[in-house]
Amino acid sequence: MPPVIQTLELQNFRNYESYKAAFGAPGTVLTGPNGSGKTNLLEAISFLSILRSFRNVSAREMVRIGERSFDIKGVLRKGNFPEELHVIESVSGKRETFIGPNRIRRSSEFIREFRTVVFVPEDRNIPAGSSLFRRRFFDMFISSVDAAYLTDLSAYAKALSQRNKALKSPAQEKIIGAFEPEMALRAPRIAAARRVYARSVENEVNKLLRKHGQLKFSIRYRNDFPENEEEYLSKLAANRKYEMLRGCTRNGPQLDEFEFYLNGKSVRSYASTGQIRILALLLKLAEFNLVRQHCDQQVIVLADDVTGELDAFNRDRFFDIVSDASQQFFTFTDFPEYPKLADFEELSVTG
Repeated sequence: MPPVIQTLELQNFRNYESYKAAFGAPGTVLTGPNGSGKTNLLEAISFLSILRSFRNVSAREMVRIGERSFDIKGVLRKGNFPEELHVIESVSGKRETFIGPNRIRRSSEFIREFRTVVFVPEDRNIPAGSSLFRRRFFDMFISSVDAAYLTDLSAYAKALSQRNKALKSPAQEKIIGAFEPEMALRAPRIAAARRVYARSVENEVNKLLRKHGQLKFSIRYRNDFPENEEEYLSKLAANRKYEMLRGCTRNGPQLDEFEFYLNGKSVRSYASTGQIRILALLLKLAEFNLVRQHCDQQVIVLADDVTGELDAFNRDRFFDIVSDASQQFFTFTDFPEYPKLADFEELSVTG
């Protein structure tokens, strides 16, 4: 099967002033020393898919030092024909997107071309880290399978940012209140989607856990705002004077928590290091399975040196499951002697 991404071209992206690569197989191993830019290539592919970085950084942080913008082009296999995706992003936040020669005005129209699922060592922070990591995991996952959720999340985040900015200024209350109807409209939708998809992830992880004895995984989604537009709008208005003193919005989806449990015990408090490592892997494998189930688009796996700490059983299971992806990219310092990678092409990255 030919690869989904046939070529990738970068200008002023991260450490790359100018770079172009061609891919001739559905599986590619990127090799090179630490700091050579292997992860940056994965980030560029992911950005071309969803217009967000999996590293939780702004676009301006991906622009090469001293430059004003970056440029990513990728030629994809679309049926029997090639199709070029092109993104130009400036440090000012201005973005231009193109599919072939056509400029795409709406991000939601651009990000429907292919999907990526990213595996990175930092995934262990999803079960073990702060609530921020779990919210980000679910936001990235749900956004990749539910266009309406991405729209709601983006609109809420914009309104929240504007309200918080107004809270920090000597603005009158009516200026702060101008952003609240949008927040009240979007927040209940975000909560409803998070609850539904949390249950999907819980079920999928438990399917994968059957190989690990009697472990039972559960997720408790918790928020601190009314899941009703009028009630949340009233709460925002009631909290306005107090939040003007604090300078930030104290209720909303930006503070939601996804609590993880194994056999009824809190993962953050009681899980062993080994259980956290396995659970992080299973959460990402569950994401991969669910993205494939929910999306018609081709799914690409991007894995940044994540197999080193896995035992043979879980390493083999990882490779077996992601082998169903339309295309796979793995990074290692040297090409590993794994039989399951025997047919992969190697691309040496020197920075």
